[in-house]
Amino acid sequence: MGPPSTVILTKLILPALCWSRHRSDFYAVTTDLSVSGLRFRSSVVPGLGEMLTCSIRYAGTLEALVIHRNKAEFVARVTRADRPLPVIVRRLLDLAGEQNVDAAPQRVHPRFVPDKPDILVTTSSGVRVPGRLINVSASGAALTVDIPLEPGMRITIGRTPARVARRFEDGIGAAFLEPLSRENVGRHVSL
Repeated sequence: MGPPSTVILTKLILPALCWSRHRSDFYAVTTDLSVSGLRFRSSVVPGLGEMLTCSIRYAGTLEALVIHRNKAEFVARVTRADRPLPVIVRRLLDLAGEQNVDAAPQRVHPRFVPDKPDILVTTSSGVRVPGRLINVSASGAALTVDIPLEPGMRITIGRTPARVARRFEDGIGAAFLEPLSRENVGRHVSL
């Protein structure tokens, strides 16, 4: 599953019916999901490398490879699904959000303080205002700006399209419309 400091788990509890070519149907319950895969609890624990088909209530049917196991649980990485994988992942995250209403927001990508924090922010109406990056990740940025920007507004940070996700004193948190690639994220980031 990777070092605990780099894997963020999102709690998700859904019933599932799983099976494989060499194993009869068995019941499992999802416990969480991460970039590594879905974690299931079950009295039946399949072997490492076993390919499963799992029908997860409210999410769909998927094929998954068992990548980790212990006495009462296993982790499976999704390899195929009955719908496009991004649709399944979005549905799972939506369901997790509904289940974890009181949970604090999870950071999915590491944050970096950029070497060159000064940046130009352009609103959808064409207003340009200087900003200063506080931190940047693959999915968004926190920055200070001199004008109030409302959540939901589309903006461009440098050349990167984004949407204002939240406001705080003297600044905003913005989500990029398209995540940055890993090789473009770090102290050297150029938006």
